[in-house]
Amino acid sequence: MRLVIEEGPVPGGYVYKTVDRLTGETLQQFPREDVLRLKSAPDYDPGDVFNGVS
Repeated sequence: MRLVIEEGPVPGGYVYKTVDRLTGETLQQFPREDVLRLKSAPDYDPGDVFNGVS
């Protein structure tokens, strides 16, 4: 395995991937792809998923 660090879609953000050296397959990614899509959505504001109020 190897670690790949890429610039994320949000300025100043990074994506960390664990990649299989033989196949090139991404085994793990942080943040996950669905989180990156959510953060990149034009109508997303922090707190849309969790507002911190019980």
